[in-house]
Amino acid sequence: MAQDRVPTGIPGFDTLIKGGFVQNSVNLLTGGPGTGKTLFALQFMYNKIKDGKNCLFITFEESLPGLFEDALDQGWEFQKYEREKKCMFIAFEPVSSPSTFEHLTNIIKNGKISIVVIDSISVMAMAFENNYYKMRKELYNMCSLLKRLNCTAIFTAEIAGDAPLDISGGGGALSRDGIIEFIADSVVTMHNSGIGGESDRAIRVLKMRRTQHVKGPVPMSITDKGIKVEKAG
Repeated sequence: MAQDRVPTGIPGFDTLIKGGFVQNSVNLLTGGPGTGKTLFALQFMYNKIKDGKNCLFITFEESLPGLFEDALDQGWEFQKYEREKKCMFIAFEPVSSPSTFEHLTNIIKNGKISIVVIDSISVMAMAFENNYYKMRKELYNMCSLLKRLNCTAIFTAEIAGDAPLDISGGGGALSRDGIIEFIADSVVTMHNSGIGGESDRAIRVLKMRRTQHVKGPVPMSITDKGIKVEKAG
């Protein structure tokens, strides 16, 4: 059975995943500092706004003015679309509670939101780092809520160092909490080095449910227009 897809619009990436993320899925974008995770998420969101989708960006740690400035460097005028009520940027305290989920539900329903970015889910998880069961439950609840609300979501997560390009040996967490990668429908890792070539950056789709995706790492570059994924193979 064919799956409805949500194209990212990121040059070269959608060919790796049969046309886009599965609709109403939660997708984890993970890697070390400076690998381009937030840039990928912003680029995806900007492309979806241009496609007529209402979008929500949730940050637990970034300065919103700083995000807007970084986006403008790529030519992405989010503040214009925010004034037109085509997107929303909100900062949450990194603590989850029933009132937080209720507030988020109201925002999504009232704003007719279909695309959600959370940057980064690692900060939310840190609020429960002394209670593994609570952490897993709250991450699962967040994913379930977004799916019930018919949203396609990207979560970013940061790990110490760089994600391994060779995953054949197994082991090693792909997020600080080591949980969200098992809950998410897909896991995409971003790398500062390892492929060689002009940019020496790479991206890899480790898993994507209901998708025959390209398995190996693929070179990518960061340009003045955002991320560009090179041809696989």
